Amino acid sequence: MLTDAKARSKAYFDLHHASRFAREGYWSFDYKRSIQALELLRPDNLIDIGCGPGGFLARMRKELPQIRLFALDLSEGMVNEVRERFGGSVEATVGDAENMPLASCTFEAVTVNMSIHHYPHPQAAVDEIFRILRPGGHLLLEDMDCIPPIRAIANFVFPRLPGGDVKMYNQREIRTMLEAAGFTVLSYHKITPWTFLCVAEKPMTEERSL
Repeated sequence: MLTDAKARSKAYFDLHHASRFAREGYWSFDYKRSIQALELLRPDNLIDIGCGPGGFLARMRKELPQIRLFALDLSEGMVNEVRERFGGSVEATVGDAENMPLASCTFEAVTVNMSIHHYPHPQAAVDEIFRILRPGGHLLLEDMDCIPPIRAIANFVFPRLPGGDVKMYNQREIRTMLEAAGFTVLSYHKITPWTFLCVAEKPMTEERSL
């Protein structure tokens, strides 16, 4: 059963799946940092969680065409948009990031671009990402963060917005979630005063630290 935030998010993005702004990517300026990191990591495959209508995937297809692409989104409208946009070159799945209908140890890279602030239970989503990654695989997590007073205002406003926004997380909270799932955090860099990219690795051994 969908929580209220998930229901609002699904309804909002089903409605806006074909907008030009969404197709290009709401935060397309920041995509270049993830792509630069992926150029160094050279994964064979990648899944974009919370893929929207495929703005990030379009950049990937253009700049790193050798990587096999997958996608997942809660919104059926967004997933249908990806399927129509890319045909069979991107395998897109309707699914909840907190309970993904995907096999364990499948992907060498996972990207999460501006969607974790929509998740009512982000730790569950991070745990799921850890599960679907192969040992030695990487998570590239990009989202919003800013100075504490503005973050506090945003977190007051978020639950009142129609898009199902839940919370903006600071660096400590992001690192804590990733490490609790079993990840090793490799880097956390601000892209702009409002956004960050965090890169984490799933260890070659899957044991979580106690």
